[in-house]
Amino acid sequence: MRILVTGAASALGREIASALAADESAQLRLLDDCATQQQDVEWIAARLTDSDAVRQAVRDVDAVVHTGEPPPAPESEEVLLDRVTRGTHVLLQTAVEAGVKRFVYGSTLEVFRSYPDTVYVTEYYKPLPPPELAVLARYLGEITCREFAREHPITVTALRLGKLVREEEVAGQERDLMWVDIRDAAQAFCAALARDASASLNWVPRWAVYHIAAPIAHPKFLIDRAKSMGYRPQHEFRGAEA
Repeated sequence: MRILVTGAASALGREIASALAADESAQLRLLDDCATQQQDVEWIAARLTDSDAVRQAVRDVDAVVHTGEPPPAPESEEVLLDRVTRGTHVLLQTAVEAGVKRFVYGSTLEVFRSYPDTVYVTEYYKPLPPPELAVLARYLGEITCREFAREHPITVTALRLGKLVREEEVAGQERDLMWVDIRDAAQAFCAALARDASASLNWVPRWAVYHIAAPIAHPKFLIDRAKSMGYRPQHEFRGAEA
Protein backbone atom coordinates (compact mmCIF):
# COMPACT_ATOMS: atom_id res chain seq x y z
CA MET A 1 0.00 0.00 0.00
CA ARG A 2 1.29 3.47 -0.93
CA ILE A 3 0.64 5.84 1.97
CA LEU A 4 1.05 9.59 2.36
CA VAL A 5 1.68 10.80 5.93
CA THR A 6 1.20 14.50 6.70
CA GLY A 7 2.67 16.27 9.71
CA ALA A 8 5.53 13.85 9.26
CA ALA A 9 8.07 15.93 11.18
CA SER A 10 5.95 15.88 14.35
CA ALA A 11 6.53 13.31 17.08
CA LEU A 12 3.29 11.56 16.10
CA GLY A 13 4.15 11.65 12.41
CA ARG A 14 7.54 10.07 13.07
CA GLU A 15 5.98 7.38 15.26
CA ILE A 16 3.37 6.55 12.61
CA ALA A 17 5.98 6.42 9.86
CA SER A 18 8.11 4.09 11.98
CA ALA A 19 5.15 1.79 12.66
CA LEU A 20 4.14 1.70 8.99
CA ALA A 21 7.71 1.09 7.85
CA ALA A 22 7.67 -2.18 9.78
CA ASP A 23 5.31 -3.48 7.09
CA GLU A 24 7.45 -4.33 4.08
CA SER A 25 4.48 -3.91 1.76
CA ALA A 26 4.00 -0.25 2.77
CA GLN A 27 5.53 2.47 0.60
CA LEU A 28 5.70 5.80 2.42
CA ARG A 29 5.65 9.38 1.23
CA LEU A 30 6.07 12.01 3.97
CA LEU A 31 4.80 15.59 3.87
CA ASP A 32 5.47 18.55 6.18
CA ASP A 33 6.37 22.23 6.05
CA CYS A 34 10.00 21.58 6.87
CA ALA A 35 12.68 19.96 4.73
CA THR A 36 13.53 17.14 7.15
CA GLN A 37 14.86 14.15 5.25
CA GLN A 38 14.89 10.48 6.19
CA GLN A 39 16.94 7.85 4.45
CA ASP A 40 15.09 5.75 1.88
CA VAL A 41 11.83 7.68 2.36
CA GLU A 42 10.35 10.20 -0.04
CA TRP A 43 9.93 13.64 1.56
CA ILE A 44 7.90 16.58 0.30
CA ALA A 45 8.46 19.91 2.03
CA ALA A 46 5.27 21.88 1.45
CA ARG A 47 2.29 23.46 3.19
CA LEU A 48 -1.07 21.74 3.06
CA THR A 49 -2.53 24.93 1.61
CA ASP A 50 -0.22 24.64 -1.42
CA SER A 51 -2.65 22.85 -3.73
CA ASP A 52 -0.07 22.17 -6.46
CA ALA A 53 2.36 20.55 -4.04
CA VAL A 54 -0.39 18.57 -2.33
CA ARG A 55 -1.66 17.37 -5.71
CA GLN A 56 1.80 15.96 -6.38
CA ALA A 57 1.91 14.44 -2.91
CA VAL A 58 -1.32 12.45 -3.31
CA ARG A 59 -0.50 11.23 -6.80
CA ASP A 60 -0.43 7.41 -7.00
CA VAL A 61 -1.09 6.87 -3.29
CA ASP A 62 -3.68 4.44 -1.94
CA ALA A 63 -4.24 6.06 1.44
CA VAL A 64 -3.63 9.31 3.31
CA VAL A 65 -2.77 9.58 7.00
CA HIS A 66 -3.44 13.17 8.02
CA THR A 67 -2.05 13.45 11.53
CA GLY A 68 -3.46 16.91 12.15
CA GLU A 69 -0.23 17.74 13.97
CA PRO A 70 1.34 21.22 13.57
CA PRO A 71 4.79 21.70 12.04
CA PRO A 72 7.82 22.03 14.35
CA ALA A 73 8.07 25.81 13.87
CA PRO A 74 5.52 27.90 15.81
CA GLU A 75 2.86 29.69 13.80
CA SER A 76 0.26 32.41 14.36
CA GLU A 77 -3.36 31.59 15.16
CA GLU A 78 -4.40 32.75 11.69
CA VAL A 79 -1.91 30.42 10.00
CA LEU A 80 -2.93 27.56 12.31
CA LEU A 81 -6.61 27.99 11.47
CA ASP A 82 -5.88 28.22 7.74
CA ARG A 83 -3.70 25.10 7.79
CA VAL A 84 -6.17 22.95 9.70
CA THR A 85 -9.31 24.04 7.86
CA ARG A 86 -8.37 25.07 4.32
CA GLY A 87 -5.36 22.75 4.37
CA THR A 88 -7.50 19.75 5.30
CA HIS A 89 -10.00 20.70 2.60
CA VAL A 90 -7.23 20.98 -0.03
CA LEU A 91 -5.80 17.62 1.03
CA LEU A 92 -9.17 15.88 0.85
CA GLN A 93 -10.16 17.51 -2.42
CA THR A 94 -6.94 16.53 -4.14
CA ALA A 95 -7.15 13.03 -2.62
CA VAL A 96 -10.66 12.55 -4.02
CA GLU A 97 -9.55 13.82 -7.42
CA ALA A 98 -6.61 11.39 -7.36
CA GLY A 99 -8.88 8.45 -6.57
CA VAL A 100 -7.63 7.86 -3.01
CA LYS A 101 -10.05 5.56 -1.17
CA ARG A 102 -8.80 5.71 2.46
CA PHE A 103 -8.21 8.77 4.60
CA VAL A 104 -7.37 8.81 8.34
CA TYR A 105 -7.51 12.05 10.34
CA GLY A 106 -6.08 12.84 13.76
CA SER A 107 -8.71 14.70 15.78
CA THR A 108 -8.68 15.29 19.55
CA LEU A 109 -10.46 14.19 22.73
CA GLU A 110 -10.02 17.74 24.01
CA VAL A 111 -13.48 18.45 22.56
CA PHE A 112 -14.87 16.58 25.60
CA ARG A 113 -12.74 18.32 28.21
CA SER A 114 -15.75 20.05 29.78
CA TYR A 115 -17.44 16.75 30.61
CA PRO A 116 -16.84 15.65 34.23
CA ASP A 117 -14.41 12.81 34.84
CA THR A 118 -17.25 10.74 36.35
CA VAL A 119 -18.90 10.40 32.93
CA TYR A 120 -18.08 7.56 30.55
CA VAL A 121 -17.72 9.35 27.21
CA THR A 122 -18.37 7.38 24.02
CA GLU A 123 -18.28 8.37 20.35
CA TYR A 124 -22.01 9.14 20.57
CA TYR A 125 -21.54 12.03 23.01
CA LYS A 126 -21.88 15.56 21.68
CA PRO A 127 -18.51 17.34 21.38
CA LEU A 128 -18.32 20.54 23.43
CA PRO A 129 -15.01 22.07 22.31
CA PRO A 130 -13.56 24.78 24.57
CA PRO A 131 -13.02 28.29 23.13
CA GLU A 132 -9.39 27.60 22.28
CA LEU A 133 -8.29 27.93 18.68
CA ALA A 134 -6.05 24.84 18.67
CA VAL A 135 -8.96 22.62 19.75
CA LEU A 136 -11.59 24.37 17.65
CA ALA A 137 -9.41 24.16 14.53
CA ARG A 138 -8.81 20.44 15.04
CA TYR A 139 -12.55 19.89 15.42
CA LEU A 140 -13.31 21.93 12.29
CA GLY A 141 -10.90 19.67 10.46
CA GLU A 142 -12.91 16.67 11.69
CA ILE A 143 -16.15 18.22 10.42
CA THR A 144 -14.51 18.83 7.04
CA CYS A 145 -13.58 15.15 6.91
CA ARG A 146 -17.13 14.09 7.71
CA GLU A 147 -18.59 16.21 4.93
CA PHE A 148 -16.19 14.76 2.36
CA ALA A 149 -17.20 11.24 3.41
CA ARG A 150 -20.82 12.31 2.96
CA GLU A 151 -20.30 13.67 -0.53
CA HIS A 152 -17.59 11.48 -2.07
CA PRO A 153 -16.73 7.76 -2.42
CA ILE A 154 -13.88 7.83 0.09
CA THR A 155 -13.53 6.05 3.43
CA VAL A 156 -12.73 8.61 6.14
CA THR A 157 -11.76 7.62 9.67
CA ALA A 158 -11.34 10.22 12.42
CA LEU A 159 -9.30 9.25 15.47
CA ARG A 160 -9.96 11.46 18.48
CA LEU A 161 -6.61 11.27 20.21
CA GLY A 162 -5.93 11.77 23.87
CA LYS A 163 -2.88 13.65 25.17
CA LEU A 164 0.15 12.07 23.56
CA VAL A 165 2.79 10.97 26.08
CA ARG A 166 5.13 8.06 26.69
CA GLU A 167 4.20 5.85 29.62
CA GLU A 168 7.72 5.72 31.06
CA GLU A 169 8.08 9.51 30.94
CA VAL A 170 5.01 10.18 33.11
CA ALA A 171 5.60 7.43 35.68
CA GLY A 172 4.91 8.75 39.18
CA GLN A 173 2.84 11.68 37.96
CA GLU A 174 -0.84 12.11 38.73
CA ARG A 175 -2.78 10.14 36.14
CA ASP A 176 -4.57 12.07 33.42
CA LEU A 177 -7.64 10.29 32.06
CA MET A 178 -6.91 11.71 28.62
CA TRP A 179 -3.43 10.22 28.32
CA VAL A 180 -2.58 7.86 25.49
CA ASP A 181 0.87 6.51 24.73
CA ILE A 182 2.08 7.85 21.40
CA ARG A 183 3.05 4.33 20.31
CA ASP A 184 -0.51 3.14 20.85
CA ALA A 185 -1.80 6.16 18.93
CA ALA A 186 0.44 5.24 16.00
CA GLN A 187 -0.89 1.68 16.09
CA ALA A 188 -4.45 3.07 15.91
CA PHE A 189 -3.59 4.89 12.67
CA CYS A 190 -2.17 1.69 11.22
CA ALA A 191 -5.31 -0.23 12.18
CA ALA A 192 -7.59 2.44 10.71
CA LEU A 193 -5.95 2.03 7.32
CA ALA A 194 -7.60 -1.39 7.04
CA ARG A 195 -11.04 0.25 6.80
CA ASP A 196 -12.39 0.55 3.27
CA ALA A 197 -16.09 1.24 2.75
CA SER A 198 -15.53 3.54 -0.22
CA ALA A 199 -17.74 1.40 -2.46
CA SER A 200 -20.76 1.88 -0.20
CA LEU A 201 -23.55 3.93 -1.77
CA ASN A 202 -24.61 4.97 1.73
CA TRP A 203 -22.23 7.53 3.20
CA VAL A 204 -22.67 6.32 6.80
CA PRO A 205 -20.31 3.32 6.51
CA ARG A 206 -17.75 5.55 4.77
CA TRP A 207 -17.46 7.75 7.87
CA ALA A 208 -16.31 6.58 11.30
CA VAL A 209 -14.92 8.20 14.43
CA TYR A 210 -13.09 6.44 17.25
CA HIS A 211 -11.79 7.47 20.67
CA ILE A 212 -8.12 6.68 21.18
CA ALA A 213 -7.12 6.63 24.86
CA ALA A 214 -5.30 4.34 27.26
CA PRO A 215 -6.86 1.06 28.49
CA ILE A 216 -6.99 2.13 32.14
CA ALA A 217 -9.33 1.10 34.93
CA HIS A 218 -12.25 3.47 35.49
CA PRO A 219 -11.65 5.47 32.29
CA LYS A 220 -13.39 8.62 31.15
CA PHE A 221 -13.20 7.64 27.48
CA LEU A 222 -14.49 4.25 26.42
CA ILE A 223 -12.46 2.58 23.67
CA ASP A 224 -14.51 -0.54 22.93
CA ARG A 225 -15.51 0.80 19.52
CA ALA A 226 -11.87 1.53 18.66
CA LYS A 227 -10.90 -1.98 19.73
CA SER A 228 -13.48 -3.39 17.32
CA MET A 229 -11.67 -1.43 14.58
CA GLY A 230 -8.35 -3.08 15.50
CA TYR A 231 -6.96 -0.71 18.15
CA ARG A 232 -4.72 -2.71 20.50
CA PRO A 233 -3.27 -0.38 23.18
CA GLN A 234 -0.41 -1.83 25.22
CA HIS A 235 0.30 0.97 27.71
CA GLU A 236 -1.91 1.12 30.82
CA PHE A 237 0.02 3.75 32.85
CA ARG A 238 0.22 1.53 35.90
CA GLY A 239 3.12 3.60 37.22
CA ALA A 240 1.01 6.77 37.41
CA GLU A 241 -0.78 7.83 40.56
CA ALA A 242 -4.54 7.44 40.43
